[in-house]
Amino acid sequence: MHLTHIKLKPTTKIDIDFNPSEITKGVEIPEESQKIATEVQNSKKTSDEYGYDVMILFEDNIVFGFDVFHFGKKIVLPELNPVTIFYSNAVMTHKNLVSSQKSLIEDSPTLKNHRMLVDPKKFGNFFQLATNCIINLQATIETYANSIIPEDYNPIDKNGEPIKKLSLDYKINTVIPEIKKDKFKRVNRKDDNIIRRIISLRNDIIHLKPSPEKTNTKYKDLYKRLIKFDYTLAIFAVRNFVNFYDSDLIEECSCGKEYYYDLNIMDKE
Repeated sequence: MHLTHIKLKPTTKIDIDFNPSEITKGVEIPEESQKIATEVQNSKKTSDEYGYDVMILFEDNIVFGFDVFHFGKKIVLPELNPVTIFYSNAVMTHKNLVSSQKSLIEDSPTLKNHRMLVDPKKFGNFFQLATNCIINLQATIETYANSIIPEDYNPIDKNGEPIKKLSLDYKINTVIPEIKKDKFKRVNRKDDNIIRRIISLRNDIIHLKPSPEKTNTKYKDLYKRLIKFDYTLAIFAVRNFVNFYDSDLIEECSCGKEYYYDLNIMDKE
């Protein structure tokens, strides 16, 4: 299945209807401003340490960014919204992930046909891709949730006590609907259920520990869930969740091309 790559968007962008190059034309820059600009440019300290933001001017918009001093060089970069980066990562694992999943199921021996060769690399490659996808999808959800919850949000429990740490489930069920005045689950229960499964899988991956049961196979329960999981539906569910609250934050590029991660093997030099 073809998945068009996702636009990576800045955290803060202001659309403009004027030519940025015209801003300072014919305007005399105050001497004090020139001194500050020179000091910031030549210092090892970054702009935010001086209390300034970096603005990058394009033809039709202004994007806020940051500078970083590294290896004797100060570079300027746009600050990209991590929601779009994490989601793009998940999408770019999709092509090889579903191919690996299909190959694993079709080429593995069965109890009835156990003479087929077993290749441990097939499951290893699948597990690497599957966990990358799940972790990035969960990061998309949580980063988005954190981005819209204000610092002064102080929830209380049913006993009137302050809740010190918000779980992701609480953020999705209570906080986001309260802030956005609507609830994703109201319109899409199926995708909401998939999102819960993503969160559960991610938590079990990150906190993976051997089964306490008396068995020689300690991690099979998680492995089975990953093999049976529908990653295509999961990718669509997360996009639908984010875009329900912020329309088109996750947006396919108009070029229609698919970007995907591939494995390159090189001989030791």
